[in-house]
Amino acid sequence: MKSLNIKIGLIVSFVILFTACDTIDYEDTNVNPNGPTAAVTSQLLTNALVSMTTILVDETPILYMQHITQGQYPGASRYNILYESYDSWYTGPLTDLNEIIALNSDPETAAEAITYGDNENQIAVAKIVRAYYLHYMTDKWGALPWSEAFMGIENPQPSFDTQEAIYDFLFAEIEEAISMVNMGETGPTGDYFLGGDMDAWLTFANNLKMVMALRISDVKPGLAQTKFEEAVDSGRLITSNSDNIEYNYGTDDASDSPWMDNFRTREDYILSRTMVEYLRENLDPRLFEYAEEARDSVSPVTNFPGGIDAGYVGAPNGKVNGNVPSYSFIRSEIIYEPDFPSPIFTAAQVNLSLAEAAAKGWDVGGGTAASFYEAGVEASMEYWGVDAADIADYIAAHPYTGIEDIAYEKWVALYLNGPEAWAEWRRLDAPYLEPSEYASEPTIPVRMAYDPSIADNNEANYNAMIGFQGADSNYTKLWWDVN
Repeated sequence: MKSLNIKIGLIVSFVILFTACDTIDYEDTNVNPNGPTAAVTSQLLTNALVSMTTILVDETPILYMQHITQGQYPGASRYNILYESYDSWYTGPLTDLNEIIALNSDPETAAEAITYGDNENQIAVAKIVRAYYLHYMTDKWGALPWSEAFMGIENPQPSFDTQEAIYDFLFAEIEEAISMVNMGETGPTGDYFLGGDMDAWLTFANNLKMVMALRISDVKPGLAQTKFEEAVDSGRLITSNSDNIEYNYGTDDASDSPWMDNFRTREDYILSRTMVEYLRENLDPRLFEYAEEARDSVSPVTNFPGGIDAGYVGAPNGKVNGNVPSYSFIRSEIIYEPDFPSPIFTAAQVNLSLAEAAAKGWDVGGGTAASFYEAGVEASMEYWGVDAADIADYIAAHPYTGIEDIAYEKWVALYLNGPEAWAEWRRLDAPYLEPSEYASEPTIPVRMAYDPSIADNNEANYNAMIGFQGADSNYTKLWWDVN
């Protein structure tokens, strides 16, 4: 009987406890009063902008372009990085930017999101940054999942959009973003890159549009001309170094330059013999600005008066260059100063692009191919600190004669801007770069292959993409690369 009473008492206790839990209102006991109740768009933007550094210091295409090569551990300089995953772009910055757009577009969340800047300005910036990232991605891989991407479990195996379709989307995206900018309203907070300056973002967007237009000039010349001339008409193309758009790093470990991180514990990157010898052959004073003198050797060949170039020694591309002090390093400020900036859009790049457009007969608002060519060379040399007299001597010795001159000067001016230099080299097929003799496949790659997981997890759509783009090889040309 005693045991039965105990059991009954326990049952009653559980019933009372359950009923109490069901009826007591705990109100906001479990709510963190210091935590956000919705996604903070300023934090999403800050997080998304950090990925710019992945593009600005992408060593693989810099090595392909033979601006630099590697020391005792050659990898990409031998073209042995065959594939790369794009997943982190989709799950990282692109998702953050999509969320900014969604929160500022939905009337139910826009009222709270406006705390972090004008709704339309936030959307415009997110679209511009998204276009910048997607442009980098498609020029690296080619076709990508896009129109069916970000659908989650509703469509875990999205189809691939052609690169042409992606470019069409990008032009529309940029133009929509430009049209949304409210100059009289606040820009987005969390924008540590351009400080929420919507005028600067309009400049960024139009220069990106110009780059994209020229990229497709061999496959869609009519559209390319239209978009290029629209960028010119905007009046926002960068033609002076004072207007260059650069990425400014911080001085702490979390925000410093990736170049400094690369050289923190090892000295892996040295000047390529290709770059050094091109500059030496042309008596180009940028040699002394791009590089440092080798510590342990001198060049057997000198071209400059008085042999002042003797200390500048380039390394063979792809070779095991074990004694790295025998070669020239990248300019010391770049690799040892934490906040040395990375250029994104510069007067040199824009003027040389205008030179090519003028040579095509496009409306560039006045000026000739020769005048823009000279302006581009001058801007590049001024940016790197070359004396005016040396600039004048170089231009006089290297007058404009045609597209190959523009291509060569772009390659030089885009020093360490790997993705852009690689793209323009693929499009223009100049200057001549001899593939590394140490590579198993002695051919410079023209695209990055997809990670093998793509074929495993999305086989049908992967095979369909192969059908219209070509083999998933490092040597399958992209849509705009037709020469």
